[in-house]
Amino acid sequence: MKTDKIHIDLPSKYRWIILFLLFFTILVAFMGRLSTSVALDEIGDGLVWSRAEQGFLGGVLMGIFLVPYGFSNIFFSPKIDKHGSKVILFGSMIGCSLAVFLGAFFGHNYVMFLLSRMLLGLSQGVMYPLATKVIAGWFGVKERGRANSIFMIGAPIGIAISPIIMGPVIQALGWQYSFYMVAIIGFVLSVPIFIFITDSPDSKNNPGKTAREDFDLLKAFKELLSDSDFRQITVGFTAVNTVFWGTTLWVPSYLEQTTGLNLGDNAYMAAIPYIGALLGMLIGSWVSDLKGNADGIIMFSLLSSGTMIIILTFSPISGSGMAIFLLFLVFLTGQLAPPLFFTKLQNNIRGDELGSATGLMNGIANTVGVMGPVSVGVMIALTGSYGLGLLVLSVIAFAGSVGFRHFL
Repeated sequence: MKTDKIHIDLPSKYRWIILFLLFFTILVAFMGRLSTSVALDEIGDGLVWSRAEQGFLGGVLMGIFLVPYGFSNIFFSPKIDKHGSKVILFGSMIGCSLAVFLGAFFGHNYVMFLLSRMLLGLSQGVMYPLATKVIAGWFGVKERGRANSIFMIGAPIGIAISPIIMGPVIQALGWQYSFYMVAIIGFVLSVPIFIFITDSPDSKNNPGKTAREDFDLLKAFKELLSDSDFRQITVGFTAVNTVFWGTTLWVPSYLEQTTGLNLGDNAYMAAIPYIGALLGMLIGSWVSDLKGNADGIIMFSLLSSGTMIIILTFSPISGSGMAIFLLFLVFLTGQLAPPLFFTKLQNNIRGDELGSATGLMNGIANTVGVMGPVSVGVMIALTGSYGLGLLVLSVIAFAGSVGFRHFL
């Protein structure tokens, strides 16, 4: 595989506008993803769930998003390479916002609610592949790790502010209105996305340049899957992603049920662990850009996050403060790695195949990643213990480190 070396210096303010639009895109997307997690207790009350039903049905409601999300990554992301980024991301944000709106509107019907979450997954599946392609076009090789970390910290920030912003709205008006709020933000964001987003400096001046009419999806996938570097990246990212989603989607319920924390009155407390995720992404990517050794950082991330989950599970938790501190460490260690997977792709995949490559990696990781929240939910339903539910994720982290090491 050859690295894409097309990069033209333009005034820095333009590429930073694009980068921060990608940041806000991911932030709003994660608010949409986390909406069911933040409001799960209220949703369960409305649907009259028992604790076992909330564990299983709630886990499915949160995790079902990842199945169409994975499908979209694999089969819709190649459209980025064929048609370019502007229209694809605009449509993605409109679909995402509509899905969140419909989730609130049909929230009294579990089946319709599930369908809205599937639409959300289909809409958001192209976002990471698209951002990866745009950053590869606008930023040089030695800047990409840091650029990736800036757009990707939209995820932990979106997760962190979701309970802070949505919690009071849920308490004052009901959970549906918190969904409507997120949908409106997304609709508004779609306007600057359509105005500014381009694949690269070249495509800004020649919008049709990056379109590919001769793109062969099957051939591209066969070539990628035959490459050992791509398989290594995919195995590692799948493990990291599964642990992340399994932890993230259960944190609000874990804190409420295990420590008695009232998120309506203390929503900021649930945001603290995601400061660890933000710091982890920044530290991992900056160290990698400056010192190299991305593979070593990824291995450390998998092993240390798995260990921290074990400590969280078996430590005597006497209050919310200790639980939040340990979750902070789980996210800090676990999120050292994600930007590095995207940087490795950008540095090894041709620009005209980068959307497809990122989509395939992200699609596989998120399709498998549905097992994170679902397996936690099943374990909670079987044992009644949130701690034992999270322990499943430690096993996944250790298995991922073994698989990643196999391809080194």
